[in-house]
Amino acid sequence: MRGFTHYISGLAVATFFPSLVADIRMGILIPVIAAASAYFPDFVDFKFGKFFARRDYEIDPAPWDEKKHYAPKLVRIKDLSEKNRYQFFAIEGKVEEILTKGSGTISYEIIEKDGTVRTVKEEYNSIIFTLSDGTGKIVVDAFGDDYRFFEEEFGQIEEGKEILVFGYVDVDPDGSLRFVVSDAPHPQRIADTIAEAIETAYEEGEKIVKIHNIRLPGDVYRRFVVHLDPPKREVRVEMGPIVTPGGIAIGGEPPEYRKYGIAKVNVPFIKTYPKPTRIDSFSGPEIAFRRTKHRGKTVVKDRFLPWHHGFSHSMTMGVIIGIFVFLFAKLFGYSHATDLALASMIGQWLHVFEDQLGFMGSNLFPPLTKDVIPGFKLGESGSGLTNFSTAWLMIALMIWNFNRFTNPRPIPISDATLLLYLIWPSIIGFGIAIAKSFKLRREINELMDYYTNLEAFEEMEEVGGI
Repeated sequence: MRGFTHYISGLAVATFFPSLVADIRMGILIPVIAAASAYFPDFVDFKFGKFFARRDYEIDPAPWDEKKHYAPKLVRIKDLSEKNRYQFFAIEGKVEEILTKGSGTISYEIIEKDGTVRTVKEEYNSIIFTLSDGTGKIVVDAFGDDYRFFEEEFGQIEEGKEILVFGYVDVDPDGSLRFVVSDAPHPQRIADTIAEAIETAYEEGEKIVKIHNIRLPGDVYRRFVVHLDPPKREVRVEMGPIVTPGGIAIGGEPPEYRKYGIAKVNVPFIKTYPKPTRIDSFSGPEIAFRRTKHRGKTVVKDRFLPWHHGFSHSMTMGVIIGIFVFLFAKLFGYSHATDLALASMIGQWLHVFEDQLGFMGSNLFPPLTKDVIPGFKLGESGSGLTNFSTAWLMIALMIWNFNRFTNPRPIPISDATLLLYLIWPSIIGFGIAIAKSFKLRREINELMDYYTNLEAFEEMEEVGGI
């Protein structure tokens, strides 16, 4: 659930205590601490936990410029190396020598929506020249759709012309660097690094990958999608369109010949959520790859945001919060310290329960439990339907409680009738969410059954794994 939903839920819990309702009615806002307690787990994780989490691999396809805080970063040629392969940069320099300019036929593979690969041939124009910026020189290559863009931007290229060009770094077979004109990084680096992390996790236990997003001038983002394909043992990365912070595509699709990156994985792995990972406006995610047993077979399993839903999202933390709030309230002489402590503890527990309805689950009783208990898979955390239904239910409960604890009652009907009148939109919303969840849960179960019987897993067991 979203943070606002948790906050409203904590506030609703406070209204179940007549003493706290009386304080709110008098303008005493101390019971709001229960709402803050309900939001506390996400506050800890997103304001602190994510910055202290371990990262074994950092994938930054388009480093930000330090001054402008968006990509591409203006770099000097002498600072580039093989480590920058496929990363997106800008270089400013002088055209030193035009090496070739011509046309030909290019052949490349594209991936259809069903995962099949199709080979495409098309005519192209190109220009290859050397660019010098005073710190070194590099071969610049523009062809196909990128050549057309390059020609529109710079017109006739002549030796001695000063230009600012952007693109990604590539490495020729002889080890020399090449700068390929483009408006996005090449996705192959992302795919290669994720595949390496999965294979290393199979050998060493766990590896955590941080994937940075691609922010461009104008507060827009280049979307890209990571597909983990266990049956094919592939990591596929698809470079997508430019999108607004709200995720609305505004064009800028990359050409098909540099849209996909595919890396093979030499160990069995499982994807626990049947949708690809999309990276755009929010800061990129962390994904943990952890060696585990799946029905007796050694595999690598993914976990989204490994620093999230740990101790902060446990029932144990709720007890600690309750004790802390009680002592704090007593210290300052608040007369309803016990009720406030109970409301704060239950509010935090409600947060844990609400998140447990989703996919990630939580580590419920540390130190007794060591790992996350899978969620009930009734809806995604960002689902507008489940968040709206929950927030509506909580507001309804607050109205219901205020009515119950007021004499005479503003709404003079029975408690049961009023509650039914208030919560029917939530009942419908949860009903729709549960019905939709059956399809997704069935897909996940089918996926897990498929993994179990996958021939590739059997082969790994026969040879003793890697």
